[in-house]
Amino acid sequence: MRIALIIPEDTPPTGGNTISARRMQQGLTQAGHEAEVIWYHAGLTGFDVYHAWNASRVGARLVEDGINPEQIVATWTGTDLWQDWVRDPVQLKRRIDAIRYQVTFTDDARERILADAPDWEDRLVVIPPSVDIEHFEPQGPTAESAHPLILMAGGVRPVKRSAWAVDLVEQLREATGRDYHLAIAGPVRENGEWQRVLEKSEGRNWVHLLGDLSRDEMPLWYRGADVFLNTSEVEGVSNAIMEAMSCQALVLATNIQGNRALITPGRNGLLFDDAADFIGKMEQIFTNPEEASQIRAAARRQCVARHSIEHEARRYERLYEDCFSIRGCCR
Repeated sequence: MRIALIIPEDTPPTGGNTISARRMQQGLTQAGHEAEVIWYHAGLTGFDVYHAWNASRVGARLVEDGINPEQIVATWTGTDLWQDWVRDPVQLKRRIDAIRYQVTFTDDARERILADAPDWEDRLVVIPPSVDIEHFEPQGPTAESAHPLILMAGGVRPVKRSAWAVDLVEQLREATGRDYHLAIAGPVRENGEWQRVLEKSEGRNWVHLLGDLSRDEMPLWYRGADVFLNTSEVEGVSNAIMEAMSCQALVLATNIQGNRALITPGRNGLLFDDAADFIGKMEQIFTNPEEASQIRAAARRQCVARHSIEHEARRYERLYEDCFSIRGCCR
């Protein structure tokens, strides 16, 4: 099959949707298919299956472009569900109602959509995302940095709340008297949030703005961090969290639905609700090193056991084969 893996046109090379699509390309190529990662543009033709990595920003537009909806698989990746769908489910449902299959990463996400679209029961499928456990692995060199180091990674935009991370670590430093450092990695996705990060970082030599690191650089930072921090307001399932867990990092993340799908608190990571809870969880980490070590090991075990690229690709392959079998004259 010829499969188009289509991501929003403004997604950077290190953005979550790009990572997900390239990971799927790897799995599908190994399975003998021809898969191509494409930034969305009008006029796409010649594929057997069109996989939209974002239901509203890609899936809906493919339908409007005249692509046969029976050939489309749309994955709900995060903001398309927790922002676009929640804001106006009626309009978005109308735009993508004819799409053959829709995929969520978690059962909670599926139930949230079905609350507004119960007639999608038979074509809304849960497929957990995967991580490249051979690339993101705990053994190997680490980045040189001051310690204790808190790392966060992801596109700098309001939904990720990168500027809030600076506030949190500043309050942590004041409360504990420890010289914590914060490293922020990722591309700038929204200038307003980036300006807030710059303003809050000014004069604070414990804040390190790493920029958009390559895929090969990220494992060094995951392995070198004392804590990996996620401050997102909403998430689908975070690639960065999965990569960090696969590198056996200790993850501390906001207590939101997408993060709860990955993290069982106290077992393979920790969740926090607000600044006071963040400080308390950080104290828990640094006063209980044996517990922290057990959490790190459990995080890696979960990635190996549940999140292989091959398993994710096989699940999607079944959907593609069904779309391929009924494509008819609209190929």
